[in-house]
Amino acid sequence: MGIGDLLIPQEYIKTGFKGFEDQGIGVETIQWDLASYEELQNINLMVETGGSEAYEPGQYILDATKDADIIITQFCPITKRLIDNCNNLKMIGVLRGGYENINVNYANEKNIVVMNTPGRNANAVADFTVGLLISECRNIAKSHLELKKGEWVRDYFNADSVPDLSYKTVGIIGLGQIGQKVAQRLKGFEMDIVAYDPYLKDPIDGIKMLSLKELMQVSDFVTLHARLTKETEKLINEELINLMKPTAYIINSARSGLIDEKALYEALKAGKIVGAALDVFDEEPPGKEYPLVTLENATVTPHLAGGTKDAFINSPILLSKEMVKVIGNQESRFVVNKDIYNQVKDKWIFKK
Repeated sequence: MGIGDLLIPQEYIKTGFKGFEDQGIGVETIQWDLASYEELQNINLMVETGGSEAYEPGQYILDATKDADIIITQFCPITKRLIDNCNNLKMIGVLRGGYENINVNYANEKNIVVMNTPGRNANAVADFTVGLLISECRNIAKSHLELKKGEWVRDYFNADSVPDLSYKTVGIIGLGQIGQKVAQRLKGFEMDIVAYDPYLKDPIDGIKMLSLKELMQVSDFVTLHARLTKETEKLINEELINLMKPTAYIINSARSGLIDEKALYEALKAGKIVGAALDVFDEEPPGKEYPLVTLENATVTPHLAGGTKDAFINSPILLSKEMVKVIGNQESRFVVNKDIYNQVKDKWIFKK
C-alpha cells in the first residue's frame, strides 16, 4: 500500500512500483488528505523534532493499510498504532533519505524490515547548493530584489571582497552522495575541494580530507551536507565560526540544527564572516523579523533545495528497484535495520 502526499502523489507511487507486478505483488495506493503544503511542512517539523509518534494519521489511513504486506510512504508517519493495526506487515519503505517518520524501534520489535531512499534528491540538493553559493557571493538574489523595488544597487556587504570561484577553497562537511555531487560540480569551477567526514571509509580523488577545525580555517566557502544526529547537532558552533576567514561564507541546504543559529547570526551581524546562504531554519517558516532573515549579508530561501519534480518522480522508481532486490534475498544499502532483514528474509511469503 502506497501512501501518497502533496509532493509524491499516489500516481507517482503507482507508476514507480510497476516492477512489483513482475514479482506477482499487487500495488494499491491512497492519498494522504492534507489541506496545503504548509500543513504537510508543519507535520514534518513536528515529526523531526518530536519523533514518529508526534502525529497520528487519520483512521482512513489505518483502514487502507490494515491488510498490507508492504507500506510505502514519504512523509506520512508510520506509528506504533498504525503498525499494530496491520495484520501482515513485513516491510516499510520510505521515499526519502531520512526515516524520522517511522517508528523503527517498534518495527524492529515486530520483525518488520524498514528501507529508506538515500540520495533520492542528491542531484536536486547539489544543484541548489551551488546556486545558493553563487547567489550569495555574487549578490544575485539581493540585486534582483533591489531592481524589483526600482533601486539600482551595485555595492553590497561584500563589496570589497566579491570573489571569483576559481582557485578558492570550498570545505564540504559530510561527503555522502550530496556532498560528493557538490564536489563534482564545484570542481568544474576550478575550486580546491577539502572535506570533513569521520565516517568516510575510502579517500576520494581530488578531495583533501581535513579535521573540522582545519577545514573551517582554510575554506573560503563552507557547505554543510551531514545528517542531523545527536552527535552533529550544533556541530558548527561559535568557536568554529570564529576560526573562519573574515571573507568566508557558510552555505546550509541540509538541516538548520547543524549550526548554532545564534552564533551564526552574531558572527554575520558583526562581520566576522562576510555572508551566508541558508535554505533551512530552526523555525519554519521563519517570518520577516527572524534574526537571520533580517541580515543584509544573508541569502535565504524557504526549504526548497530537494524539491524538484524529477526527484519526486524518481524516488518511487529508485526505492522500488531496491525493494525488489531485497524481496529476492539480495543485499541493499537501502535497508535500515539489516539485523531484522537477516532474521526474516528466508521466511517471507508475499500475497500474490
